[in-house]
Amino acid sequence: MCRQLIDPAEWDLHGGWALGDRIEWSNRACGLASLRMILLAYGREAPTVTELLKLAVKHEVLTPRGALHAGIASLATDLGVPALAEPVPVQDLLARLEHAPLIVSVTEQLPDDGRSGGHLVILHGYEEGPDPTIFIRDPSAWGQTHDRVPLSRLSPSYTGRAIIFAPLIPDGES
Repeated sequence: MCRQLIDPAEWDLHGGWALGDRIEWSNRACGLASLRMILLAYGREAPTVTELLKLAVKHEVLTPRGALHAGIASLATDLGVPALAEPVPVQDLLARLEHAPLIVSVTEQLPDDGRSGGHLVILHGYEEGPDPTIFIRDPSAWGQTHDRVPLSRLSPSYTGRAIIFAPLIPDGES
């Protein structure tokens, strides 16, 4: 699991200091940490979060509010995992998860208080049930101890925006 909080040694080793404050950038690195996890899941070479951050700055993927979905999709494609940013209604999430993981925009810690978006996490599967359980990879500190959430909890904070990836083929299949 990758964390969005960039390790100081990684930051220094990869020249992050040239970008400014490590903590400030870490607070906006959820999409890049998620992208790194996707690259690893697809068996691709995965630059560090600091290196991805430098690429994102170079390609104007980041805004003051965070990463542009289309920019992350473009970086993923450039790094060998075809991706597109597009709307995915909540009712279509389970069908999409049959074939590939998604990076989706939710509110950190998935509150049900009416806030939506602002934080990117990976959805990578689900378990059937009256309220399906969604398997997540969340690069935030909260996500280090939470790896699944009921769809009913995800839905209120989900914006309907996602980054979709090419089908993930399990090892040994072609």
